[in-house]
Amino acid sequence: MIPEELVQVPVAKLDREYKSREKLLEARVKLPLAIRLDGVGFSKALIGFAEPRDVRVHKAIVEAASEIVKRFSASGAYVASDEINVLLLGPSLPYAGRLQKLVSISAALASSSTSLALGRTLLFDARVVPLEGVDDAKRYVLYRARIALNNYVGRVLRKITVKSLKPPSLREQLELLRELGINIGEKPVWEWAGTSIYWSVSAAGKRVLKHCDGPDGLLKALERYRSPELSSLSK
Repeated sequence: MIPEELVQVPVAKLDREYKSREKLLEARVKLPLAIRLDGVGFSKALIGFAEPRDVRVHKAIVEAASEIVKRFSASGAYVASDEINVLLLGPSLPYAGRLQKLVSISAALASSSTSLALGRTLLFDARVVPLEGVDDAKRYVLYRARIALNNYVGRVLRKITVKSLKPPSLREQLELLRELGINIGEKPVWEWAGTSIYWSVSAAGKRVLKHCDGPDGLLKALERYRSPELSSLSK
């Protein structure tokens, strides 16, 4: 028997009350922006995969980022290590800019896609980074690319040297690696500089999503992008 207490719940009244409470915490963001997604606890979750980078993991994350770009009609994305940066420069902004929707759905897409591809339970968190225009978006991509390089070089060094050894600059770390017979520049570009995901126009005039190693492909695409909404910001 269905409890009378359940039947008597005033659904319409409570619906209005709780939705009004939701709106009190509802934040909206404006274009342009980046959504940065970071893998949560990937070092432990991916034990058994190659260090410091595994091509299977990278391909899975690139595919997840591509799905987000298509789902959000984003301008492009940059993937490095366990990080995805999705750029939204306009003209459309998914979910009317509702912050909770942007971060929750992008994180869910990244988590489910990579988990299925790699056969592990993997999680991403997400945050929104406001941008000031195309030029700022390009600077942001270069910033994340430099962070990726720093992390890659640091992990290579920690693997082959004494843990207490902490060279003060990236240049000194690269020089130390060269002295040890390791030239980072000779490694596959995706390992230390990630992968760009960007839109291009085919010979038939159709928009197609392309990938290339390193940030340059995305940087060039952003230079061509400059949407009307950002024209005043990027001058």
